[in-house]
Amino acid sequence: MTPRATSGTFGCVNEADPLADTVRRIAAAGLAAWPAVAISDEAIAARLAALLRDDPGAKLGELHDGDLYLAIALAARDGAAIGAFERHLVPEIEVALRRVRLRGVELDEVKQELRFELLVGHDGPGITTYAGRGELAAWLRITATRKAWKLMRRGGREDTLDEILLDHLPEATPGPAMHHLRATYTASLKAAVREAFGALELRQRNLLRQHILDELTIDDLARLYRVHRATVARWISDARSDLGRGTRKQLGAALKLPADELSSLLRFLDSDIELSLSSILCAR
Repeated sequence: MTPRATSGTFGCVNEADPLADTVRRIAAAGLAAWPAVAISDEAIAARLAALLRDDPGAKLGELHDGDLYLAIALAARDGAAIGAFERHLVPEIEVALRRVRLRGVELDEVKQELRFELLVGHDGPGITTYAGRGELAAWLRITATRKAWKLMRRGGREDTLDEILLDHLPEATPGPAMHHLRATYTASLKAAVREAFGALELRQRNLLRQHILDELTIDDLARLYRVHRATVARWISDARSDLGRGTRKQLGAALKLPADELSSLLRFLDSDIELSLSSILCAR
């Protein structure tokens, strides 16, 4: 075990400093979680001071102390901290990248870019932007997902929401007639979903992309938007309802069918829309 830096080497935090108790708390939690990682009290105090400059209302009593301790050590490029990052946190990055369908060379490319940006950076380590408000693993998953979006958009191969929705349409359709209906009107359903999605508010579109395409959980999104998870859940529920209503409206406007046939078709497709939305939203 590497001994933690002491006041004899780096100087100590003034006991009259209002941050002293928070520094001691973070140091204790950090050593308990990462016993091989050594950082000074001064380094912790400096990070807290920077955090308060950026956010004077920051609630220091609600920080994820052990994670913040590790992040401070990573910013200092502590060898033991970097080893812990590779063992415990790089796998979390890989999970996030696989969720957005990155594989092989692309996945390795994003991982390498993230390593550089987080631990070195052009203007300093990006890990210094982690403020300890949520779990470091979740923060890294969100950071990795954003990086993956940029790569996919550069390559012009971003999956679309209507494709994901159609992937989740229920497979068990009762009877050959209903199977024929779906096969005949799948293109219309896809177009209707696309039009309805485009008519949503910007925040609704972003939420559904992040929740469905990028598989961010409600808790991930709450941290990303800095709101309570109940607020995110309500936003997603409203976006889902608006998307369903918009899809039905677009289908009704696009299909040139007699009223009775249109009514029958909409009842059938309405069931598919609800099942597909439920299958990809309710499970998250």
